[in-house]
Amino acid sequence: MNKSVLLAVDDKRDNLFVLKQLIMEYFTECSVITAQSAEEGLALVKKSPPDIAVIDVQMPGMDGIEMCQRLKTDRTTAKIPVILLTAHETTPELKVNGLEAGADDFITKPFHNDELIAKIKVMLRIRKAEDILREERDKLRGTVKERTEQLEAAENRYEILFNNASDAIFVREFDGQILDVNRIACEYLGYSREELLQMTVRDIISPEQLPFVSERTEKLRKLGHLIFETAYKSRDGEIIPIEVSARVIEYTGKTVMLTIARDIRDRKKADQEKAKLQTQLRQAQKMEAIGTLAGGIAHDFNNILFSIFGYTEMTIDIVPENSPAQRNLMQVLKAADRARNLVQQILAFSRESNQELRPLRIQPVIKESLKLLRASLPSTIEIRQNIDEKCGSVMGDPTQIHQIMMNLCTNAYHAMLESGGVLLVSLGETELGADETIYYSNIEPGLYLKLSVSDTGHGMISETVERIFDPYFTTKEMEKGTGLGLSVVHGIVKSHKGHISVYSEPGMGTTFHICLPLVKKEPTEQKPVSEKLLLGNGERILLVDDEQQIVQMEKLMLQRLGYEVTTLTSSSEALNLFRMKPENFDLVITDMTMPGMTGVELSKALMDIRADIPIILCTGFSEIITEEKAKAIGIDEYVMKPMLKSEIARAIRRTLGDKGGT
Repeated sequence: MNKSVLLAVDDKRDNLFVLKQLIMEYFTECSVITAQSAEEGLALVKKSPPDIAVIDVQMPGMDGIEMCQRLKTDRTTAKIPVILLTAHETTPELKVNGLEAGADDFITKPFHNDELIAKIKVMLRIRKAEDILREERDKLRGTVKERTEQLEAAENRYEILFNNASDAIFVREFDGQILDVNRIACEYLGYSREELLQMTVRDIISPEQLPFVSERTEKLRKLGHLIFETAYKSRDGEIIPIEVSARVIEYTGKTVMLTIARDIRDRKKADQEKAKLQTQLRQAQKMEAIGTLAGGIAHDFNNILFSIFGYTEMTIDIVPENSPAQRNLMQVLKAADRARNLVQQILAFSRESNQELRPLRIQPVIKESLKLLRASLPSTIEIRQNIDEKCGSVMGDPTQIHQIMMNLCTNAYHAMLESGGVLLVSLGETELGADETIYYSNIEPGLYLKLSVSDTGHGMISETVERIFDPYFTTKEMEKGTGLGLSVVHGIVKSHKGHISVYSEPGMGTTFHICLPLVKKEPTEQKPVSEKLLLGNGERILLVDDEQQIVQMEKLMLQRLGYEVTTLTSSSEALNLFRMKPENFDLVITDMTMPGMTGVELSKALMDIRADIPIILCTGFSEIITEEKAKAIGIDEYVMKPMLKSEIARAIRRTLGDKGGT
């Protein structure tokens, strides 16, 4: 048996190599010849006509469409099936030109390997069938008996090919009457062959596709070949998406339509999954970018706040006690402290927290979240609280509880954005029995803390409620939501061994209920920090920060606390100074993020020179270094900017020893 010969034409050598390897992998009986131009391809065809040609459309000089036209207008090569490879941005006009040139099929780059292989299989089967029929016609010129025997054999082989094809095949009149079908067509639609032969194409086309039947039929009559997507309706009403390759053929002495229909349900599903994954990737990259941006903003903003804290506190020290100026400055200090908390909340919102769960009373977290929200919600939305102060503790992460509150309340706000309404937050204890927890996968019967967030917004339909916790699912406009908020909430609740449920009806608002297991452990009491300001005894401090404004403010602050201060804005200069006189300093306070040499790198270099030098590392924000990592390399204190004067004073005394002035 002769090997099938396939001609592949593409001006790019790499594309030809990949195409050839792919075809030879799937068609071991197939021989592949290649050409890097249409002219070279035509020369190869003239020398030895192939069984099928796969031609790239876009090539310098003669393009794929012109080459196809030359093949189809030459009587000796007109029967060679041609598959054109087109780029994904190909216009409909280009495809029409290709079809008018006689192309048998199109494949759009990038393509699935299975799609190319399947189409080559179909073309090879059709070509082989045509070759068989052509051979039989030649042989039928013999005796009547010989012609009859040959015809019967050809018909038998055709029947085998026809009924064993992997795609549905229909032969029909131009008016739609079905003349013949193969076995797969009957399986697709759930009808017998006899039933289908009594039907027209309009009986099996889905209602949505009926308006296009006449237009496609006329286009096929004109072009002779057409590829399109449509949908069939089976006996049981199932809609089956299909890809149709139709051509005009001669059948029992008359011109009819041959349509090869492929079930593309799996391809459609794969395309949807691919699109979903691409969307998820874009959203994940967007969230990562937001986190990076938040970190950069936090660093710069915390440095600004540090100056506000420092100069405000120093000014408070010199204005008269209880004067209007002092009261005003105290308000500035409160506002700055609120801004500091806001920065931390933004960072918590934009980054995943790996904090361990600990006994936690969540009432303060809820109140602080609502306090933050109140400033950003319009006056048309009323916030109501029903918080039971006697509720017990849960094992929780305050940052993640804060994320839950911010996400749920933000969703409630969006639901009431146009009409306004009431946001109600309730907290109380509840007991869940075995009859209730049996429906939940990860919780046991017992006492729970129940947090409820309700709104009086537009509500949701049941289909939306069912998908509300799916990652990247959102009903908001593209710019107004990522579809991650409630998915994050769901994940946090699960990690806290809790359960979340939602109730909503259109026009009736929405309520989220979160149940977290109560624990007997009580939160560790935080000892009140002494208000007494710890002063220095003239200790010598080397202060390093690349921002001149910070250095000037911090130097004044430290001098007022009783320290002798040397300042530098370059980490390399600080290292050189310390190398010359390492015993001249009792303490080094360095910023983390500096050009050339970071605070960590400077600290390591200083400790190489003098291992016992006390070091305090300050940072506005850093994902590179944490308090644990800082302590591990020998840094004594890790302080987050901005700091109050009392906070930096305590950090210094913890480092140098508590013996200080007051």
